Amino acid sequence: MIYFFIVTVFVISALLASVIIPRILLVSYKKKLFDVPDARKVHTSPVPRLGGISFFPVLLVTICLAMGIRYLFHLPIEHVSPDTVFVQFMFLVAGLTMLYLIGVVDDLMGVSYLYKLVIQLLCACLFPASGLWLNSLGGLFGIYDIPFWVGVPFTLFIVVYITNAINLIDGIDGLASGLSCISMCVLGGICLWFGHYIHCMVAFAVVGILIPFWIYNVYGRVERRRKIFMGDTGSLTLGYILSFIILHLCMAEDHVARPKMLLVSFSTLIVPMFDVVRVVLSRLRDHRNPFLPDKNHIHHKFLRTGMRIRWAMAGLLMVSLFFIALNAILVRYLNITLLCGLDILLWIVMHLVLNHFIALHESRFPRKKWTRDYAAKAG
Repeated sequence: MIYFFIVTVFVISALLASVIIPRILLVSYKKKLFDVPDARKVHTSPVPRLGGISFFPVLLVTICLAMGIRYLFHLPIEHVSPDTVFVQFMFLVAGLTMLYLIGVVDDLMGVSYLYKLVIQLLCACLFPASGLWLNSLGGLFGIYDIPFWVGVPFTLFIVVYITNAINLIDGIDGLASGLSCISMCVLGGICLWFGHYIHCMVAFAVVGILIPFWIYNVYGRVERRRKIFMGDTGSLTLGYILSFIILHLCMAEDHVARPKMLLVSFSTLIVPMFDVVRVVLSRLRDHRNPFLPDKNHIHHKFLRTGMRIRWAMAGLLMVSLFFIALNAILVRYLNITLLCGLDILLWIVMHLVLNHFIALHESRFPRKKWTRDYAAKAG
């Protein structure tokens, strides 16, 4: 029965997204609601950026229908208290609503990063208020259970961190949605394995939403009016849902499984999370505002090696899959701290290799530095 519900949720969300996204495109072109290219962006033609406004409504309709049917027929919801699940999901919906509204305003008019940060902190506070907070590091740096007064601020940091990581990695076609889709599949599979069925259905409902969007985003053509971006509305929504599921898994009652869940869950987002740290440190080193955008993200570096946009996207998706597989395999044999150190070491090595290929490419094409025209040719 549970497999039937998961497949049904996936199909319903995919169908709804497939119906809604073309309508968003139609409205965007009629009202001229575009993401206008500038020197920092890769695309060279105006593209609608409201694809993300379909994410939250489709997810809400799909999950409410699934939960309503299960309650109506008295089917088991979770291996935890239904009351706990209900409270957490009510607070999740409240936070998603606030992020959804601020994202829509940002996509239409623009919002300062400080204002968005305040809203993100308010939304993050809803998780501990519902009883969801990171209460253990699973042995990372020798730390296991952590007290409430430490765990709650750390939880707020994690939620804001993940939310902004997804937002910042959304720089080329299919990257943020592809990474989120991979993460949701892995997290959904873990939730299914441990009997956390509602969270599993949320994860696969998001996958159902992302697949039609990814097709429009990657393969849609501007001249045919079929291309669309997710915008801040979509990236904020995805980041918040990902942080919700990851925190749920890391707070699992099974203390033996918790260290594994901590590392494997966070490894699904290694690419965007590690990239944020590197970019912020780079900006601080150059005495620049860490909150202002630039062209130093991991996808920009891939493009600077001479890769085309789709190859850069595919390469980063493969990097994400590599880290997930590596951590899932080695977590049985290595200490969680050592494995985390190995992840960081491999990330640094990857960037050293990238820097070598960037220097090699720019030495061969000295006039083709990172400009908007060159970015267009790379695509």
